[in-house]
Amino acid sequence: MLTTIHQYLDLYPVDPKSEKVIVGTIHPHNTGEFKIPFFYGSKLSLWELLQRASNGEIGQPITLQGILKFLDCRRIAISDTVRECCRKSTAWADSDLIPTRLNTELLQQIKNSKIREVLFMSGFGKTNAFKLFYVDMLGRKITPEIRKYREVLLEPAVLGRVVRLSVLYSPSGAANIALAQSEIYRQNQSKYVHSPTPLYDFKVDYYREKFGLGKKD
Repeated sequence: MLTTIHQYLDLYPVDPKSEKVIVGTIHPHNTGEFKIPFFYGSKLSLWELLQRASNGEIGQPITLQGILKFLDCRRIAISDTVRECCRKSTAWADSDLIPTRLNTELLQQIKNSKIREVLFMSGFGKTNAFKLFYVDMLGRKITPEIRKYREVLLEPAVLGRVVRLSVLYSPSGAANIALAQSEIYRQNQSKYVHSPTPLYDFKVDYYREKFGLGKKD
């Protein structure tokens, strides 16, 4: 078993000015091998996708400074649900981790901000981000309706205002098989029939909409 302690939560707490927050589980164990020492810095798949979705706001090449400037300008925070975990291996998958300490401080950070939407990078599995937040932190049940629509509204009493919880489709290429079978992709598939990378182009448009990054030029 490996013990992973989160390297970035205390360095980058939720900015009180934030209006959205990206929430995952915890970074992979080998942070020393990351391309950028930051959330999703291992392979940069999220930042490459948001770079496309924002028409280049992060900058090229992608750097930590460019990411931080983008997040600040767009009033987007980033955090995770797990502060410490044990892992069965060095693999990055949520299924390989056992949370030993949750980031419960995130709830108060959201209350102290202007956040009205939480964007989860994984969904309903035992150690996925939404499940850990909604079930383990808030003590609520995941209903069939939440699974179907991949979102739920929290009443003001929970976090100080109405907050939408949304489960995003993963930016990782490993999630493409599931995405290709999803209802939302099938409904929009015809838009990408002439694209050499239809799934990726769909994800760019999907993230552009979810993050409120405007339309393509």
